Amino acid sequence: MILIIDSGSTKAHFVLLGSDGISAEYISKGFNPYYYDRSDFYNLLRDELYLKIKGKRVERIYYYGAGCSSEVNCSMVEQTLAIFFPSAEILAEHDLYGAAIALFGNSRGIACILGTGSNSCLWDGEHIMENVPSLGYMLGDEGSGTYLGKMALAAILSGEADAGIAKAFYREYRLTFSETLEKIYSKPYPNQFLSTLSLFLAKHMDNEWCREMIRKNFNDFIDKQISKYTDYQTTPVSFIGSVAFHFQSILKEVLDEHQISLGKVIKQPMDGLVAYHSGKVS
Repeated sequence: MILIIDSGSTKAHFVLLGSDGISAEYISKGFNPYYYDRSDFYNLLRDELYLKIKGKRVERIYYYGAGCSSEVNCSMVEQTLAIFFPSAEILAEHDLYGAAIALFGNSRGIACILGTGSNSCLWDGEHIMENVPSLGYMLGDEGSGTYLGKMALAAILSGEADAGIAKAFYREYRLTFSETLEKIYSKPYPNQFLSTLSLFLAKHMDNEWCREMIRKNFNDFIDKQISKYTDYQTTPVSFIGSVAFHFQSILKEVLDEHQISLGKVIKQPMDGLVAYHSGKVS
C-alpha cells in the first residue's frame, strides 16, 4: 500500500491507497518543521496516524509538507516516519511540489498555495523551474490567511478599521486589546491565530472594508510572487488552499485586473495526488 500525506501548518491529510483505491483516510492537525520540533511530529504520527493503521503493510510513503523546503527538514521528516514504518520507502517533498502535481500534473503552469501560509512556483510538468521565496509569516506570506489576518488585526488594533468590523471582532473573539496582543506575542503559534481572521473576514464579506482587505491581500501576492515569473500573463495560474477557495470570486476579479489567466482553484490537493500516485500502486 501507499501512504500519501499532505501537511500544511494547520491541517494534515492522510490517505492509505491500495490497488482497489482508497483504503483509509484521516485528517489531523498539521506540521511545519520551521514552527514545530521533531518530538511534535513524532507525537502527531503516533497519536493521529500510526495507531489507526498499525498492522497495514505500507510499502511507500509520499509526504508533501509545508516547511519541507530544505534537505535538513525533509530528512527529519523521513527519519521520523521511518521510526513507525521501518520497511517502507519514504520520500518527503515540499508541499509546493505536491500542489504543482495536483494542479497541473504533466502540464506547465504557475502553481500557488494560499492557505495558512503561501507559496508559488513555475512548474514545467515534471520539475519546479522557478520559485520565489515566500519568507514565512514574519517576513512574507502575502496572499495567505496569516498575512490577511495580520493586516486586518493591525488595522483593528490601531483604530484604522471600519468601526463596525472592529466592534464585531472584539465581540466575536471575546478578547480585550491587551489580550489580543498577548495572543500574538506571548502565546504559541500566533500564525494560526492570525489565520483565523480570514474566517472572520469571510463572515463579514458584505462589508466593503473587508473586501478591500481581501483584495489587498491578493494584490500583494501578485506583486511579490506571481509577477516575478517568466511569462506570467500568458501562463495558466492555478491555486490550492482555503483562502483562494473561499475568496475565489475576489481572486478572479484581481487577477483579471492584472491580465492574468486563472486556471483552477481547489481547496486541497489530495484528490490530485491520489490520481497521480494511483498508477504507482502495487
